[in-house]
Parts: sequence; C-alpha cells; structure tokens
Amino acid sequence: MIKVIAFDYADVIAEGPMSKWIKENVKLDKEKLIEYKQHVHKWDLGEMELKKVYGILSELTGIPQELIWEKFYEKSLPNNELITLIKQLKKRYKIIIFSNYIGELLRKLLNHYGITDLFDEIIISSEHKLKKPDIKFFEVLVKKSGVNKKEILFTDDRTDNVDASNAFGIKAFIFTNTKHLIKDLQNEGVKI
Repeated sequence: MIKVIAFDYADVIAEGPMSKWIKENVKLDKEKLIEYKQHVHKWDLGEMELKKVYGILSELTGIPQELIWEKFYEKSLPNNELITLIKQLKKRYKIIIFSNYIGELLRKLLNHYGITDLFDEIIISSEHKLKKPDIKFFEVLVKKSGVNKKEILFTDDRTDNVDASNAFGIKAFIFTNTKHLIKDLQNEGVKI
C-alpha cells in the first residue's frame, strides 16, 4: 500500500527557469553548455554558496548578480494544477519534495509561493551532498520517509532519475503533466 508520494521540484512542481533559459539561449554553444552542467553538478551537491551560484549565472546570462533572483527565480511559476493535486493527496499521504537543487534557493522559492507547508519532508541534494540518480540519495528518501521503499511513489521529469528509482525499488513515473500523473497514481491504487 502506498503511504508516501515524492515529487521532484524543477519542471514538476514549478518550472525550472534556468534550464528553460539555457535551452533557449545556450543550446548551440556546446562549450557553455558543458560549463553550465559542471557548475550545476557542483551546486546540486552543495559545493557552492548561493552568492557564488548567482555570480556564475550572472556571467552566463549577462544579468547582474543582484537581479538573478528577480529575473529568473521570482518569476518562475508553480504548477497550480499539480499544487491542487498535492493538496488533495496530502489528506491521505505523506508528501515529500525529493530534488536536486540548492537548498537555500529551493526553500526561498517554497516560502515565496507559500507552499512549504504542503510538504512533510523536503529532501534537497545540496543539503545531503548527494544527488539523483545516486542510489545513496534514494536511500535518504527511504530513511526520511519512515516507510518501506515499496510504499513510496516518485515522479520526476528526468528519465535517468526515474530509471534509477525504479531500479532501486521505488516505483517512479516520468512527469509530463498533471493529468497523466493522476492516471499513473490511480493505476497504482492511489486515492485522489
């Protein structure tokens, strides 16, 4: 029986503003794209403070460091349809964010949108020095959830993370949209 439903943040709960900008502006510059991905890996593992991350994003985008939050993150929109679903699910299930992200930034976003209280646990890669698809990070999810891995469902927009979750024994789905997720959840016996 499912007791916990875990969600990735970027491009699931809310749009990922930097990934969107990168896709639109850096897709043809392979060198810049590689550099960006190397930085993402480091900040997802908590190897950089937020101020340094903003500095790197400033260099990459040409936007002054002090305007990065306002230009990109403050305007990223939560998926209201999914937020409504999470509110329904929270009545019966433990709800967890399980995300590769910068902890300070993600917590600021959750507070900004007033949705922090929707989540029973917030598990962020940078705060654990581990990231998906590392199996050790999925072990953190199981430990923090307080249930058996067979009692957890997880959704993420990245195939490698979903594949790793399924291989580990946590049933996972690719997130494409809320309607599709509802069908996936119902197929697993989740009551909505």
